[in-house]
Amino acid sequence: MHYPAAMPVVRFPSRGLEIEVPPGTPLIEAIRGAGVPVASSCGDELLCAKCGVRILAGSVPREKPVERRAKRRNRVPDELRLSCALRVRSDLSVGADYWPSGA
Repeated sequence: MHYPAAMPVVRFPSRGLEIEVPPGTPLIEAIRGAGVPVASSCGDELLCAKCGVRILAGSVPREKPVERRAKRRNRVPDELRLSCALRVRSDLSVGADYWPSGA
């Protein structure tokens, strides 16, 4: 018997939201799909680095050099990850400094 794989859940604790997404969905698309604002001016091309978020819980792959360079070039804090660079593979909790609670 074949059981469908569970879809990853992306949670936004400060907003009281969560959304299921297919595995491999770019995190920035999951954020937009939840109706949560996310900064971006480069068309998700790893150039502007404005889409930096905090991974509060869950597992994401290590940064690739292109993400590190974009963050360094744009003075993004090391602890943030660029949501355009990540694909959702498992459950995540995500936050951003510009997402006030309950907004």
